[in-house]
Amino acid sequence: MTMRQLNVKLSHKQHEALRRYASRRRTPVAWVIKDYIDNLAGLDSAGRVRAHESTQLAARGGSFDWLLEEPDLYSEADGQPVGSHVGARR
Repeated sequence: MTMRQLNVKLSHKQHEALRRYASRRRTPVAWVIKDYIDNLAGLDSAGRVRAHESTQLAARGGSFDWLLEEPDLYSEADGQPVGSHVGARR
């Protein structure tokens, strides 16, 4: 694989902001930039995972099976319908 180099000019303010961000992540600035480019180019597999996919994976894997044995704490008869409180506050 051939590696290429890219030179980018940043203002002092941009450079300091990038340096502070990398410092918070405890990683070199170059790695932050490389990770960002990988994400933009679709090369970051973790970035392609949608938020709900991990929940679905856990559910299919049996992580929530114990809930099937838990009793229902509430029924449709509990409480009041949401619309019944409209206008009650003054």
